[in-house]
Amino acid sequence: MCFPSKGSTVLYPATIELAANSGGVAITHLSVYDGNVKVDSLDFLPGKLVDFAIKNGFHSITVNAWDANGKLYQAKSSFTVTGFGVGVCARGGSTITLCSPSAGSYQPETGVPISAAFAVGVKRWTVTLDGKALISSAQTGQPASAPLQTGAFAPAGSHTLVISAVNAQGVTSTLTRRFYTFYNLDCNPKTGACRPGITVVSPSGMGESLAADVGTSFRVQAEVTGNPKPITKMIVYLNGVKVQQSAGPGITAEVNTTKVSHFIVILAWDTAGKLYETYGNVNVN
Repeated sequence: MCFPSKGSTVLYPATIELAANSGGVAITHLSVYDGNVKVDSLDFLPGKLVDFAIKNGFHSITVNAWDANGKLYQAKSSFTVTGFGVGVCARGGSTITLCSPSAGSYQPETGVPISAAFAVGVKRWTVTLDGKALISSAQTGQPASAPLQTGAFAPAGSHTLVISAVNAQGVTSTLTRRFYTFYNLDCNPKTGACRPGITVVSPSGMGESLAADVGTSFRVQAEVTGNPKPITKMIVYLNGVKVQQSAGPGITAEVNTTKVSHFIVILAWDTAGKLYETYGNVNVN
């Protein structure tokens, strides 16, 4: 496993880079296990797997690969995933448990992760976002007491999520959660039109679902595009530590670090107080 490095912390989704020394014999099948539960597969190597099934938290990964002669190759590693990889919400002590979005948090406008759980005996529930119906238990095709995992678009700014649930006795419980969303660059592949966001110029290949291969010294260069209001500040973070700040819609940071996997977060703010964000992982060789 070339990425992530063992013991590192990376941002969701976990991009796994794999290679095998099979003496020239073709790899015909590969399986990825997370805690001995199969989560993904691939039919060739070397390759990259962007694994959305590996959510936030600590993971022990085993990779099995077979070549055309039936020989098995195996690699193991462990790492931690953080970010927007929200897993299944566990029931709490109340009728409604909302794991995501957390109160006051900032979420990507193009995909706010919503994860909730309901007490046994809940007969129906509804979810509204900013006063508009989003989803109901009747639309899921599952029992009302089953966990909810979905996503929603919410334009950059402040938002209110409300969940109402009715139990077997006909009593209604309501949970209200306030959160915020940031601009994150998203382009329509058919029209080419893009929403405002941050474009990463360097390192090449870094993105929200991609890991870039870099040396121990590399440059982070980014700019804001499509912003409706002037940008006042940008900041680059490496593993949660600020490495560079600038005024205006562009930033360059020179990074010197160690040969392990790292994550980068780039933030920007405009004069309306709106947040812009992009993020990704780097594999330092």
